[in-house]
Amino acid sequence: MRIKENLVLRRIGRENIIIVPSKDSVDLTEVYTLNETSVRIWDNFRNEDFTIEMIVDFLQHHYDVDWDTAMKDVMECVVILKAGGILVDD
Repeated sequence: MRIKENLVLRRIGRENIIIVPSKDSVDLTEVYTLNETSVRIWDNFRNEDFTIEMIVDFLQHHYDVDWDTAMKDVMECVVILKAGGILVDD
């Protein structure tokens, strides 16, 4: 999978946000707020293909988290980001 092209992460005040334009003809957008951990993941994997396991390995390398907890958290996040069109499968 990879992060959809043409999406930009912006820092506004204390918030890190991604604005996803609507696919419909109506002028709507979706806004996602990322925490600091998610921003580190975004920055690390922004321009490459990656797997869920690669994200889990990244988290274990940078944080004190066990494999099962990291996997559960990453899976939950991936489901949300895929549904929002932020993550796409190749």
